[in-house]
Amino acid sequence: MKEKYDKKKDIAVLKRLLPYIYPYKKRLIMAVISMTVVSVLTGALAYIVRPLINNIFITKSYNELMLIPFLVILLFLVKNIFYYAEFYYIGSVGQNIIRTLRDEVYSAIVKFPVQKLNKIPTGVLIARITYDISIIQKTVSDSVSAVMKDILTIIVLAAVIFYMDFELAAAVLILFPIAVFPVSVLGKKARKTSTDTQTEMGNVTKFLDETVSNLRMVKAYNMEELEISRFRKLSDNLYKFFMRMTKIRGLTVPFVELIGGISVAIIIFIGGLQVIKFGYTPGSFFSFLTAVLLLYEPVKSLSRLNNSLQEGIAAGSRIFDILDEEPEEAGGGTPVPAEIQSLEINKLYFSYDKGKGENYDLKNINIKIKKGEIAAIVGYSGAGKTTISMLIPRFYKPDAGEIKLNGIDINEFNLKELRNSVSYVSQNVILFNESIRFNIEYGSPGKSLDDVVSAAKLAFAHDFISALPSGYDTIVDEAGLRLSGGEKQRILIARAFLKNSGVLILDEATSSLDSESEKEIQNALFGSDKNPSGLCKNKIAVIIAHRLSTVKKADAIYVLEKGEIVESGSHEELIKKAGIYKTLLAKQME
Repeated sequence: MKEKYDKKKDIAVLKRLLPYIYPYKKRLIMAVISMTVVSVLTGALAYIVRPLINNIFITKSYNELMLIPFLVILLFLVKNIFYYAEFYYIGSVGQNIIRTLRDEVYSAIVKFPVQKLNKIPTGVLIARITYDISIIQKTVSDSVSAVMKDILTIIVLAAVIFYMDFELAAAVLILFPIAVFPVSVLGKKARKTSTDTQTEMGNVTKFLDETVSNLRMVKAYNMEELEISRFRKLSDNLYKFFMRMTKIRGLTVPFVELIGGISVAIIIFIGGLQVIKFGYTPGSFFSFLTAVLLLYEPVKSLSRLNNSLQEGIAAGSRIFDILDEEPEEAGGGTPVPAEIQSLEINKLYFSYDKGKGENYDLKNINIKIKKGEIAAIVGYSGAGKTTISMLIPRFYKPDAGEIKLNGIDINEFNLKELRNSVSYVSQNVILFNESIRFNIEYGSPGKSLDDVVSAAKLAFAHDFISALPSGYDTIVDEAGLRLSGGEKQRILIARAFLKNSGVLILDEATSSLDSESEKEIQNALFGSDKNPSGLCKNKIAVIIAHRLSTVKKADAIYVLEKGEIVESGSHEELIKKAGIYKTLLAKQME
C-alpha cells in the first residue's frame, strides 16, 4: 500500500507541474520537433554504416567513397543545428517554469500568517527558494528534456534494429526488463535520500542564517570555535547524505553498462555466426552493432536520470507543500472608517499555544482609547505587552473577546485596509539595504521627495540625513550599520509620520537608546516647543514601553503582570497607588 501511495504522489507532483508548462507549449513543441530530428538523424548515422562497409571497404566503390563522407558531415551539421534548437527551447521552457515557481513560492511565504512564520526557521524557507528550486530546475531543464530526447532516440534506434534484423533485435531487447527492476529500486532509494538531504540542507541554511547574522555576538563571547565545530557537525551530516546519493548514482550506471555489455556479446556471437555461416553481410552486422551501441547510450542516460527525477519529485513535493499552505485570511468587506475615533479591547483572551487549555498568555484585557489619546502599556518583561500590540493589526487572533475600531470588530475589515490604518513602529529596527528615501517611503508608495523630507523633519531626522554622502539617496548597508540606534529609530518614526495612519503602535521604540536620542524621539512623538506636531497628535496611540520615562505623558497607563491588567490610571494616579507601577519606576531610578 505504501509503495502504491508513493507512486500516486509522484504522479500528482508531476501533474502539478504540467500547468506551468502550458503557457510555453509552442516552445515545447519546437523543442520536441528538434529532438525528433536529432533522434532520427542518430538512427540514420547507425544505418549509414551498412553501405559504408559494404560499398567502400568490401566492393571498393569510388562513388560511394565520395558520397558517404559528405553525407556524414551533412548529417552531423543538421543534427547539431537541431540539437542547439532543442537545447535553447527546452532551456527557455525550464527557466520560465522555475521563474514562475520561485515567484509563487516567495509570494506564498510572504503571505504566510505570522503564527505560521514563527514556527518555520528562516533558513528552512530560504532553502526552499534556493536549494529545492534549483533541484526542480535541474529536473525540468535537464532531466525532463533528456528523458524526452532519450525516449525518442530509443524509439528510432529500436525501429532501425528491428527493421534490420527482427530476431536478433528481439534477443537483445529481452534483456531490458532485467535492468528495469533494480533501477526502479535504486530510484526509490534516491527519492528517500534526496528528501533527507534536502532536510539537512535546510538545517545548514537555518544555522547559517542564525550565526552569520549574529557574528558580532559570536565574537563578543569568543565562541568562534564552538560555532565552527557546530557547523562542521552539520556539514558532516550533509556530506553523509550526499555520499549516500553518490553511491546510488554510482550503482545505477555500471549495472546498465553490464546489461549493455552482455547484449553486445550476444550480438557479436549471433551476428558473427550469421556472417560466417549464413551469408549475413559485414556491413549489415556492423550497422546493427552500431545501432545497438547507440541505443544503450540513451538507456544508460535514462537510468541515471531516474535518480535526478526522483530528487526533483521530492523537491517538488516540498515546494507544493508551501504553495498549499493557507494564506492570511483577508477578512470581511466592511470598509475601515476614514476617521478612526476609538479603539476598544473587550474581555480579550489569547494563548500562543492553543493546546494549553485555560493557561492564557493574555487574560481579560479591557482597554479603551479615543482619538487624540495616548494609552501606555507597561510591565515586566514577558508580561504580554508586545502581544497586545500584535493583536491590533491582526498578526494573531484572540481566543476570546474582541478588538473594535469605531465599535466595529476588526475581523470585519479587509486585512489590507486594516493594516493601512495602523502605523507600527517596532522595537526591532528593520531597515532594508536600499536608500534612506526607500526606507522612509516603505508602506507609503508614490509619495514625493518633499513629503519624505517633511516626514523626516517631523522625526528630527532631516539634519543627519542631509549630512550623509548622498543625502536621502544614501544606501543603508545591511542592518543599517552606518547609522546609530537613534538615527535608525528616527527613520522608522519618519516612516510612521509619512504613513499618517489613524492608529499608531509604538513597541519599545526607545528601549535601546541613550538619553539624548530618547529625548529627540520623545519630541518627535509628543511634540516640542519648536515642533508641536508630534506623531501622536490627533491619533489613537498605543505605546508599549519598558522605560517609564516614555509614558509619563500618556492619558492612561495600563500595568500588565502575567498577562493581566493589574493597575490602570494616569502617571500621577499610579504613583499615588504605590503599586507595581511605582515599584517599576523606583527600580529604574536606582
